[in-house]
Amino acid sequence: MSKRMTRRELLRVGVLGSMAAFLAACQPKVVEKVVEKEVTKIVKEVVKETIIVEGTPQVVEKEVTKIVKEVVAPTPAPPEEATVVVMYNTNELTEEERDQFMDKYPQYTLEFIETDLTRMYAMLAGGNQLDMFRIYGTFVPGLTLQRIPLDLTDYFATSEVLKVDDLVDANDLYVVHGRRYGMVKDWSPDVSIWLNKSLWEEAGITPPDPLTSLALEEWRALSPKLTQKEGDQVTVVGTYFTPNEHHLFWLSCCYGKANNLFTEDFSRVTLLDNPDVYESAKFWADWQKELGLVSVLNPAPATWSGEAFVSRAAATCQWGYWFGGMAESDDVPGEDILMLPGPMWGTDYANPCVTGCGAVITSVTRVPEAAWKLFEWFMGEEPAEARATSGWGVPGLKSQLSLMPQDEPWRQNNYAVVQHEIENTSLARIDFCPYITPDTFKAAWNQYEEPMLLGDLTLDEMLKLVEDEINEAIEEGMERAGLL
Repeated sequence: MSKRMTRRELLRVGVLGSMAAFLAACQPKVVEKVVEKEVTKIVKEVVKETIIVEGTPQVVEKEVTKIVKEVVAPTPAPPEEATVVVMYNTNELTEEERDQFMDKYPQYTLEFIETDLTRMYAMLAGGNQLDMFRIYGTFVPGLTLQRIPLDLTDYFATSEVLKVDDLVDANDLYVVHGRRYGMVKDWSPDVSIWLNKSLWEEAGITPPDPLTSLALEEWRALSPKLTQKEGDQVTVVGTYFTPNEHHLFWLSCCYGKANNLFTEDFSRVTLLDNPDVYESAKFWADWQKELGLVSVLNPAPATWSGEAFVSRAAATCQWGYWFGGMAESDDVPGEDILMLPGPMWGTDYANPCVTGCGAVITSVTRVPEAAWKLFEWFMGEEPAEARATSGWGVPGLKSQLSLMPQDEPWRQNNYAVVQHEIENTSLARIDFCPYITPDTFKAAWNQYEEPMLLGDLTLDEMLKLVEDEINEAIEEGMERAGLL
């Protein structure tokens, strides 16, 4: 059985270092609005006036002086030269795009750093310049508790590029207590299903209608029928469902009603004594034990489900829309690919955005206007349009949804499924506890899952151990925030 992690080790996994004391003194900046001014002027003008001369009306001109007030907007000052330091992934903000930004806005220079959250914390703690960085939306509540991101509410309110009413609902991952701290660069309904039609045909099974959601029980029944073996060796996984290898996807009850792992104030996680969550955990554990899913009991024929799919070793896998950017291969042509809505669990359908990769601007930025210009450009101008056409993610702006690729039948279906999800999901995004990170939850869960599957722990014992680890971590997080 795996060694139980100490609370200190678990917190280290959560990357919630000692930033609170440093950043508590950093009050968020807000955008400076252009204020119109009322100006009083004295003007002279010639007016015509009718007078009576010897009983006859005559029109004469006369000069009068008037005091008038008018509203004028000040002439905006030209933008000052500035260097913006951005931390992102090279494949998402390429060197070519960085040059494009500096060509379009020559007053700004970009300094680029590859994403490294440990380095991000160290840079901010050391007072080094860092203006914008890549982050998942589920991390934002915790970051705002530490006052790391800049409140961008007023920036969005005045932007002509990133208009609030043009933002898709997934962007609310970056809203905390009604204030907006960032947005998604793109997103996906995260629990969609991708299937290989030719492997289904070999199994003698007709794929479901592309806009029909099958119940998880139905997928579980299909799993052995779609699985192929040579002797005891699995050559094709029937249902390779490990969404981001992240059990938070399952246990957030994003399938079905909007239940939650946590208490309403996020002060505790409840697994064992939460009937809905317990039922979900038992369902997946039983499915793993009967070898219907990849696990320590049923090793995969590839390193991850995406690789298995593109090498024709998985009849289905479970990923968001973004997987369409890589689903096609020499072994799996486009005509074999079919995207489906997420599975049903319960009665209320939901396929939410669970993580939502995007960006924030730091509250300690020294160049807020330049950082906002980069943010605005990256999220709404040329790079955003290029991402929309790539098939790697759903745009964060409603006005760019039509740019999604629809040049082939399978891509037309992808687009139709996303529209279906936007219109029909009962839960647009997942809220997460601000006192820990999703990585903390994942580390605790993964630590005890293997012993449970191997029979060294019961499911109840596993859930109790996970609860204890997470609740200790939550308590530490609340203490750091001064709430205990």
